[in-house]
Amino acid sequence: MTDCFAEQGFYWRPVGGNNIDQISGHCYQYTDIVARKSGLAATTIIVDLGKFDNHQALGVKNSAAAVPDIRDLLKTPFLNPRAIFLTHSHPDHLNGIVHYLKAGFLLPPLYGGIYTRMILEDLYRSFNVPAYMQPDFICIGDGDEIKTGSLKIEVVAASHTCFDSFGFIIKSKSATVYHTGDMKIDNSTYFRKPTNLKRLRLIAPAITHVVADFCGITEEGFAIREVDTFKKMVKIIKKSRKDKIFIPVYPTHPEMYLIAFLAALKLRKNVVFYGSDDFYSYLRLIKDYGLSFDKMAQGRIRIFEGGQNTVRDYGKSFVVIGDYNDIGDCFGDSARNSIGLITAKTFFNPLKGQFNSRNIKFITVEDAPELQGYGHGFIGDFEYLNSLLHHPIIIPTHCPCYIIDGCRKLMQFLGLNMVTVTPKNNQTFRLEKEKCTLAAEAPATWLVVSYSGGNASFSEVWQKPTSGEGFLKRTFSARRCRNKFSMFLLQRQKGKKKDANR
Repeated sequence: MTDCFAEQGFYWRPVGGNNIDQISGHCYQYTDIVARKSGLAATTIIVDLGKFDNHQALGVKNSAAAVPDIRDLLKTPFLNPRAIFLTHSHPDHLNGIVHYLKAGFLLPPLYGGIYTRMILEDLYRSFNVPAYMQPDFICIGDGDEIKTGSLKIEVVAASHTCFDSFGFIIKSKSATVYHTGDMKIDNSTYFRKPTNLKRLRLIAPAITHVVADFCGITEEGFAIREVDTFKKMVKIIKKSRKDKIFIPVYPTHPEMYLIAFLAALKLRKNVVFYGSDDFYSYLRLIKDYGLSFDKMAQGRIRIFEGGQNTVRDYGKSFVVIGDYNDIGDCFGDSARNSIGLITAKTFFNPLKGQFNSRNIKFITVEDAPELQGYGHGFIGDFEYLNSLLHHPIIIPTHCPCYIIDGCRKLMQFLGLNMVTVTPKNNQTFRLEKEKCTLAAEAPATWLVVSYSGGNASFSEVWQKPTSGEGFLKRTFSARRCRNKFSMFLLQRQKGKKKDANR
């Protein structure tokens, strides 16, 4: 632990989420040091405790996962966190919790949405975490305010790909931070609250810093709206004139289950839910959350579950909503009169092979970008947010560091006041009004998780630039990233010159 916490001030430290070359394992420390009559007092909270997706690249045999290293906080009484605030239920923001518990660590109370609690309870069952080991869980919602020590935390709804996604307004005497969580500006979200722009507009003058989700910053314009994804699905299905449709969805993104279902309902096509055990687990959670597909259908279409039924049981015209593992026998002996709509990026290539082997025509997000169910803001989203919030200091997260370095000139041209030092894991920043300064740094480590006899043990591994090598092979290289931002900057500069000459 660094000496900077011996001085008054408000501090932010990315423990995971600002990797050198990987997007994963999110965890952020906020510590407020204030003077009391008895001496200095600290209030620490953690936002998210996820798992590192590419843990195999860390080189520990038989590893089950990797998690951010917060042992220093848990073992230091002065800095021991009072709470963990959870932005949403995705594994890279949530699943570290269960591994810490299985390793015997005690965690502070958890604050998150109802759906996040449901996902976590499912994890507890899967990993056999007994009730006495489970930390308290306090359900929160948009507009709630929690006071802990010298900090106040306000909950703000965020548009993302799952229910109960939040950002947090974290208020100290030194600074007020909007921690966006994973979010986009889209207000067309289905069956959940969109990003609360009304509240952000109201509190904008007080917000000094934005810890921002930059996962989608490599794309121009605004993030694709869910209503546009729905309309595109309907248009493609209608234009194809095919009776048998296969739409794979990402199991952790319930909004895609719903968009695909609503598209089928719009076209009066029966629906078959078919997929892996993981797919059905999330389908069950959607229902347990309170959404009834039968109620939405109101008898206009028939709904089936399981791919073992014969095609004739589905009726003449149907949509199969499934996942990316196997299309099974959903189309029977013949692929005639069939089409597939792939709603995720090209690294789900095995499904394309299955379509090709069955001679089934398919449409991808390369053919129709609107099909991508996207939960992260693009460049336009952050231009809008920057203007809405009166140009605060932007602290990027949720992307490799080379993306932050690559977009600096473009962000400067667009008027975004980005922090001058690109944040890396285990660097500590002091936050003050109109300032964000590097206060301390130390080598970053990951804890690789191994299981034996139902219990977890940790192996400490230093973070290296190659930690995400396997991930990079299917995403942007640093060179391609720089070229793309240079192209965007040139287009914007040309556009500005044209406007000036009119």
